[in-house]
Amino acid sequence: MTNIDIMNLDGRLLAVFCAAAEELHFGRAAARLFMSQPPFSQQVKRLEDLVGAKLFIRTTRTVRLTPAGQVMYQHARQISGETELMLRAVRQAARGEAGSLVIGLTPTAACSPLAEALYHYRTAHPEIELDLREMNSNAMEASIRMHAIDVALMRPTRMDADIRAIEIFQEPMVLAVRRDHAWAGRPRVPVEDIADIPLVGYLQSTSPYFRDMLQSMFGHTGKRPRVVQESALPTLLTLVEAGIGAAIVPWTISRARGGSLQFLPLRDRSNSVARIVVACLRAPTNPAVEGFAAAMRQAHTRLADQAQGEGEVSASGRRPRKARAEK
Repeated sequence: MTNIDIMNLDGRLLAVFCAAAEELHFGRAAARLFMSQPPFSQQVKRLEDLVGAKLFIRTTRTVRLTPAGQVMYQHARQISGETELMLRAVRQAARGEAGSLVIGLTPTAACSPLAEALYHYRTAHPEIELDLREMNSNAMEASIRMHAIDVALMRPTRMDADIRAIEIFQEPMVLAVRRDHAWAGRPRVPVEDIADIPLVGYLQSTSPYFRDMLQSMFGHTGKRPRVVQESALPTLLTLVEAGIGAAIVPWTISRARGGSLQFLPLRDRSNSVARIVVACLRAPTNPAVEGFAAAMRQAHTRLADQAQGEGEVSASGRRPRKARAEK
């Protein structure tokens, strides 16, 4: 069979053949396809001419498949089933209900309640394959624009107008100290007091968001912190464990690191909170992006309440009064 023959063997001819093979009665098969019998019989003849074999044996009383027709029916049924699956998958992908979604994930987001939100999304959308890629927030804008990732769960950065960012999570900052530190067990630590002890800060190259946040926090105190070394999460906590200094970190990191460390609530005049946004192109090429962003937005209030509650409980051991989530 030539390529032209294959092109002529369209879905309509296969539907005619399958109906005849299943009904073994041309009149009933034609009615099933809302056709009259003469055009139906012409289509069967056209198909037999195309494949170069007789497919049916017809008498005045019966219709039955020839051996060639039996082989044809086995393959035609398989092709019809695969075509139906193909059309369903294509339509689902076009609606953002199937396919794949590549998500950039900032390291601290991996420790946050966002992991639970991702689980709920995956459960609700089993036809969408999630590919999670951990990377620093300052590298995600370029990755989105280059289509290396479809969407990012990241710390806010300054981005061009073609990328939109929507806040989906916020959390308090806490002070990480060794459990044998003199301040261990304090119910709350004023930020101005932290300026008097050795502090591990953040590298501008990898953690500009947290570096700027610390500058803002200490700017409200009028004091300059004693930064003895700079690093990035989660390595920064290793320096705290080694006794290099304390560190101001987002609450979520405390969910992954305990043991020798304690995480203390802050008294902060700037009321600084760490935020996570969902970021994507304003005109995404992957239809699944819109549904994912909407699901993360819906999780916003629940995640904010969880961070406020668990953050203070884990650090102080006391259940706080329920706070109103920021809109």
